[in-house]
Amino acid sequence: MTQSVSDLPTPASDPADLRTSSEYRLTVRTAVVGGVFSAIVCALLLYDYSLRRADDPAETIALQALKAALHESPDNEPLRQQFRQLDQALREDYFRRRAFAAVGSVLLLAGVAVTLIAASRATALNRPVPNPETLGPPGDLETPLSRLARWAVASVGVVLALTAAGLSLAYRSPIPPADEPAVAAADEDEQEPAVAKRYPPPSREAIEAAWPRFRGPYGNGVSAYTNVPKEWDAATGKNIRWKTEVPLPGNSSPVVWEDRVVLTGADEDRREVYGFDADSGRLLWRAEVPGTPHSTAEPPQVMDDTGFAAPTPVTDGRHVFAIFANGDMAAFDFEGALVWSHSFGIPENVYGHASSLAMHENLVFVQIDQGYMPEDEKSRLYAMDAATGEMVWEVKRPVPNSWTSPIVVEYEGRWQLITAADPWVIAYNPADGSELWRARCLRGDCGPSPVLAGGMVQVGNEYSEWSAIRADGAGDVTETHVVWTAEDGLPDTCSPLVTDELVMLMPSTGYFTGLDAQTGAMLWEVEFDDFFTSSPSLVGDLLYLFDKEGGSWIGRPTPEGCEPVATGSLGEPCVTSPAFQDGRLYIRGESHLFCIEED
Repeated sequence: MTQSVSDLPTPASDPADLRTSSEYRLTVRTAVVGGVFSAIVCALLLYDYSLRRADDPAETIALQALKAALHESPDNEPLRQQFRQLDQALREDYFRRRAFAAVGSVLLLAGVAVTLIAASRATALNRPVPNPETLGPPGDLETPLSRLARWAVASVGVVLALTAAGLSLAYRSPIPPADEPAVAAADEDEQEPAVAKRYPPPSREAIEAAWPRFRGPYGNGVSAYTNVPKEWDAATGKNIRWKTEVPLPGNSSPVVWEDRVVLTGADEDRREVYGFDADSGRLLWRAEVPGTPHSTAEPPQVMDDTGFAAPTPVTDGRHVFAIFANGDMAAFDFEGALVWSHSFGIPENVYGHASSLAMHENLVFVQIDQGYMPEDEKSRLYAMDAATGEMVWEVKRPVPNSWTSPIVVEYEGRWQLITAADPWVIAYNPADGSELWRARCLRGDCGPSPVLAGGMVQVGNEYSEWSAIRADGAGDVTETHVVWTAEDGLPDTCSPLVTDELVMLMPSTGYFTGLDAQTGAMLWEVEFDDFFTSSPSLVGDLLYLFDKEGGSWIGRPTPEGCEPVATGSLGEPCVTSPAFQDGRLYIRGESHLFCIEED
């Protein structure tokens, strides 16, 4: 039986008939709910951004006024408590807004996606099925209403997407372009790179006799020498062997190898490495670090507590390696000749890059934690050949930006490269970057670097807990190797000082705390009138502290308390950590490098 076209059912052509379908009603309502949700989230983000403090919370006018008043009246305890309460409130508000922005951006993008998908489906359902009897010219399948709806949906999608992207960028730093050249060549008028030479790695004895990296050979702030001065005064010159002005500012600490003291400095335009004579303080050479068109196009965004030269360099006694806030890195020989340079691109870091370098044998380790969520997958750990700058290995790190420095330590015959950032403490094999173990015990912004002592990694920060982790594990050891945790005296910037008996923690606000190294129980607390970012150090059985105003405090810590021994003054602010050598202490102040030695 043959059926003619006129016998076929006529498709519905009235949109009103389609609107009675449950699927159409559901998609329309979903689109409306998604659009309203996106608009509300967008409005909240815009409102929050309009109130957000763009500057470091520590630099607000109110806090600065209290700081100035406290400087004039250092014994005013109510004023001190007011300062600390405001400082804590500002920092909590700052981090809350950052977290709100990150979560809000994700919700906004999700709302936009739901709105677009639902609106697109509703538009498709609203389009009439062509009726052969009323079909117009070929290709004319859209009604004016459906065309209008399609353009309206597209316009709304573009507006919401641009708003989401704009808000996301407002809370982020520029991301280096993917085609950023890896190796930066020196300017034509600068010295050509020296010929790369391979040397056998320094002996363990030579490393332990020097001060080759941030906080010494193993990053723990413990001096191999005990004949270091306990008193000094820059105003009178007491025990000041020499002081030398540093050409450019920086918050990096000095490193020392035999007769050389090496330091870095930088401003918005230049990045330099300096070689000083350890005996006289004479500046022997200064070398500028080359950059790339991207890394030098504009200065990175940094905070005062970091600056443009925060990472401490590292040396193997043949070369010195330095990295800066814009991601430029270079190697120089001990005469100041450029050996190689490399650009990692400007790190996406809210405070500015501050992680110091580390070494093991012929490898230099660069920890660049960046981004605002672990899911950003931007953080990396690199191992570079010390002689050539070639990349030996790199691994992705499941963490956001941090300011901690890696340490390379040996425990039970196994070398470990230990790192810390929200939420993981991760130990790698320094030879190939393979992961040895990890523990989930951190959160928030991480500044203090880890320390190994007594077979346990001591690590934490003010927004998590302090954790003692056995260093003999494999895989995820969160449930098996965290020996104890503590919540007292959590530091925000200073790295810990650990002995067999004590874990000593210094918050920047000056409440120095001693914990039992075996249990984490709080044993004592010493309150200081000043503020600290310099990490504590140990010389024999004596504790060395430097406050932000350049004052120093030496004490003898025991499980029963911390007995004061002596004080000193640099005569200028100090935020760096000291380097110790035979009979000497080297420390960087705001403007000068000091050598302290008994007269």
